[in-house]
Amino acid sequence: MTRTEEYLNTRLASIGLTPETNTRTLYDAGKPKESPILGVNELEQAIYIPYCAPDGEIATYERDGLKRPFSRLRYMKPKEYEDKATGKKKTMRYSQPPKSGVFTYMTPGIVNRYRLSEKIKTLFIVEGEIKALSGDVLGLPIIGIGGIQNIKDKENNTIDEYIEQLVKRCRPDNVVLLFDADLLDVKYAEDKDLATRLQNFCSAVINFMEYMKPLDVDLYFSHIAVKYSETAKGLDDLIASLKPAQRKKLVDELNALITGRKNFVNCMALTPGIKYKLEKYFRLDSVSSFYEAYKETLQDRIFKWKGQSYYYNGEKVERDVASKARLYMLVGNVYYRKCFTFNEKTDKEYRFPILTLVPYNKEIVKQEVKDLSLIPKFQMFTNIPDNTSGYKRYKFYNYNGVDTTCYNRYNPVKHDLSEGDWSTIEKFLRHIFSATNTAGESLYEFGLDYIQHTFFRPMEKMPVLCLTSTERNTGKSTFLYFMREIFQDNAVVLDNERFAGRFTDHFVDKLVVGIEEGFVGEEKKTLKERIKNYATNDTVWVEPKGEKPYLIDNYMHLIICTNNETNFMQIDEGENRFAVIKVPTLTEDDPMIMAKMKKEMGHFLYYLQSRKYYYPYDQSRFGFNTKVYETEGLKRVQERTENKVNKEIKQFIAECFVNYENVREIYFTPKDLAKEINREGGFSISKTAISDYLRYDLNMVPSDKPIRYDYYEAYSVMGTGEIKYRKAGSKIGRAYKFNYEDFIKEE
Repeated sequence: MTRTEEYLNTRLASIGLTPETNTRTLYDAGKPKESPILGVNELEQAIYIPYCAPDGEIATYERDGLKRPFSRLRYMKPKEYEDKATGKKKTMRYSQPPKSGVFTYMTPGIVNRYRLSEKIKTLFIVEGEIKALSGDVLGLPIIGIGGIQNIKDKENNTIDEYIEQLVKRCRPDNVVLLFDADLLDVKYAEDKDLATRLQNFCSAVINFMEYMKPLDVDLYFSHIAVKYSETAKGLDDLIASLKPAQRKKLVDELNALITGRKNFVNCMALTPGIKYKLEKYFRLDSVSSFYEAYKETLQDRIFKWKGQSYYYNGEKVERDVASKARLYMLVGNVYYRKCFTFNEKTDKEYRFPILTLVPYNKEIVKQEVKDLSLIPKFQMFTNIPDNTSGYKRYKFYNYNGVDTTCYNRYNPVKHDLSEGDWSTIEKFLRHIFSATNTAGESLYEFGLDYIQHTFFRPMEKMPVLCLTSTERNTGKSTFLYFMREIFQDNAVVLDNERFAGRFTDHFVDKLVVGIEEGFVGEEKKTLKERIKNYATNDTVWVEPKGEKPYLIDNYMHLIICTNNETNFMQIDEGENRFAVIKVPTLTEDDPMIMAKMKKEMGHFLYYLQSRKYYYPYDQSRFGFNTKVYETEGLKRVQERTENKVNKEIKQFIAECFVNYENVREIYFTPKDLAKEINREGGFSISKTAISDYLRYDLNMVPSDKPIRYDYYEAYSVMGTGEIKYRKAGSKIGRAYKFNYEDFIKEE
C-alpha cells in the first residue's frame, strides 16, 4: 500500500467510509458507471474527487474543443507557491484544472434523492467535499461548495445551476448555508485589514440570500459553535470527534433550525432586513464593537479596520492620527514614554527592540502631545509572564461592573520554533550542569527541567540557581547571557551594586534576574533577606526613583554566579531555596559559542516544547523534590557559613557523643550548655541564644515537666594522663534530649 493510499484510507475512516463502501454510481451519457467516491492520484500524491450533476451525470468542462470530466485534487501535503500579486509564499491544499469553472459537489445521497424526485425538508450547503460527505454518511441532505463565495454562476450572476436544479426538483422547505467554527477568528498582522475576512463571510451570506431569492425557500445561516474553532472547526472534524449518541444530537440540532446558540451549532434565520444584524454579528457595525470582541488579540497594537488605522487609548478606540500620543501612556496618575533600544552586542540587525518605560513630567508631555486625551490610559500595571502566542499586553478585568485595564510590564518573546539541530546548546548545558546531586545523579536533566518550566510555565516557583567556581573560563557568565537570549527583554544581568540598590524598577518585573560576581557577606543580612523574599514571595514592591512604590506580581527566577564556592552567602542548614552547582573549567574556548547557540535557540525551544519533564513537580514549595538539587556544594556552603552560635552548639554536642563512649542519647538544659561552652573559653554564648536555636532552628522542645537526667565529668587516667569522661551523677530539670544519629554521621 502506498503512502497516498494510506492517506486515502485515513480520510475515508474519518468520513465514516471504508474501502468497500467507497463507491458510487455515476452516469456517462445515461450509462451507469461504478466510480470511487474518492480516488487516488499517485503522481500528484493527492486524493482526487470526481464531480457529477444532481442526476449523477459526470460533470464536464470544455477545453480545446473537448468535454473533459471535472474533478478536484486534495493534496496529501499542501503545496507551496508564490503569489504573483504579492510575491508572498502561500500554501494550496486543493486544486482543479485551470479555467474549468466552478462546480457544486453533489453527494451520493443527494443524487439518489434527485433521481427519485424525493422531497427534501432541509438542504445544507457546506464548504468542502469532505465535510459534505461526512454529513451525507450521517443522512443529512447536503452538498459542498469549493469556497464561501462559490455559490453562484459567475457568467450569469445567478445561483449555481446545479443548486437551482436540485431546489426545483426536490423542493426543500429550507436551505442552510453552514460554515466552519472559525468564521469569526481574527489573526493580527501588520498592514492587514482585519475586517476583510469578516466582510467576506458576511458578504457570502448576503449574496446567498440574493441569489436564492427567485427560488422561494426559507433561508438560514449557520455555523459550527465557535468553541470548536481550535479542536473541530469543520463539520467533518466535529463528526469524527463525537460518539454515536452525540452525532445523533448534532443531526437533530442541525435539522431543528433553532435560532441562537445550541451545543453544536449557531443558527440565524435570513429574513428581510437582516443585513444590519449580520453586520453586527460579524463585528462590522462599528470599530468599537470590533475592538471589544477582539481586544485580547489586538491589545495595544495599531490595527487596520475597513481601510483605516486605529488604536485603543485605554478608554476608547481612536483613529491613528496622533502617532506621538501612542508613544506615551498614563498609568494611574503617572505619565510614561515608551522608549526602544537595542542590544548592540547581540542584536546588530536591530530585530529585537527593548522596551523601557521612562516616567515623564506632565508639562513635558504636553509640549509633544497637545491633546492629552489621546494618550492611552491604564488604571495600573500588572506583570503576567507568557512566552507563547497567548501573550497579552493588556489585561482586562471586570468585577461588579467596574472595569480595570492593566498594562502588562512583561514583554513578548519572539522565537521561531522549528525542529532542528541544537548540539552546541546541548554540549554547553551538559557542561554547566555536569555536577551531581548527593544521590549521584547528573544535574543535566534538572537543568533542562529548570529552563523548560521557566519558559513554558513561567509562573511556577523555581529554586535560586547558584553557579559557583573559583576557576575562570567556566561559562557561568555565558549561561546568564544564554538565558538573556532565550527570555530577551524579560531577563536582566546585574552586578551586586545594581541588585542591592534602593530602586528596583529596573529588574523586579523581569522573569530571569542574573547576578554576576554575587557575594552576600554576613554583614549584609538585609540583602540576604531580599534574595530569599524574591525567591519566595508572590508579590514584590517596585521602587521607582522619584515615585511612589507599588506592588506587582513576582515571578523572578534568580541566578547567582560567583567565584566564592563556599562563602558567597550564608545559607542555613535545611534551607531549600538554593541549588548550588559547581561549574568546571571549559575544556575548549569557543569565542563564537553565543552566536552558534543563538542560531539554535528556536530548535532548542522546539525540543523543550514537546519534551516530557524528567522530574515530577509540586513536590515542594519550589516544585522539585529538594533532594533533586541537593549537592555537596550546597552542604559545603552551609557548613562554612553556618551561624557561629549554631556551629558552636552542634560541635559541642557532637564532641560529647565522641567523649561519652557508647552513649546514644544525652540531655542538656540551655543553662547547662551555656555553662559548658563558655567554660571552654574563646566564645561567649547566652542560654537565650541556645534556647532560640534549639526551638526555632532544630524544632526541638524540652520535656514538658522536670525530669531526672545524667551528667558527665572529665577525669585523668592514672599513669597515662589520658582524659576520659564518666557519669558523675544526675540532675532534675526541663531538659532537651539529643540523639547520637542527629549529630554524628557514620562514614
